[in-house]
Amino acid sequence: MLMSQFSRNDMKKIEYFKINKHLNYVLLVSNDDLYFLYDQIKKKTKNGQDAIIVDMFYRNGFSFNRFIELNYSYENKVISRIINPREVSEEIKINTNVYFNNHFDLLDKSTLSKSIKNFVLINKT
Repeated sequence: MLMSQFSRNDMKKIEYFKINKHLNYVLLVSNDDLYFLYDQIKKKTKNGQDAIIVDMFYRNGFSFNRFIELNYSYENKVISRIINPREVSEEIKINTNVYFNNHFDLLDKSTLSKSIKNFVLINKT
């Protein structure tokens, strides 16, 4: 049986991006359940920030539930909601595309269909 060179705990599961002063987001780069990453995401976000967008392209591709907003403004509780992809900045979508074009190894390991992987690679921005 082949073993990965990284242990499960060493593998990066999220990437944090700050596009500009007012726009930042988290890109999920694992198939782990988002619920188990709430604390890790909160640590990556800026202090005092109550909500952050999570791009779940790695798991969900171009589906309607690609973007989730996590709201940390409630004590000991995280509220999540699906965001319509039309309401998400094109800068986030472009940044995610660029990220996966630069990290094809991650994209290749994802559970996305071959056609979606090829679409990302063909549509470089």
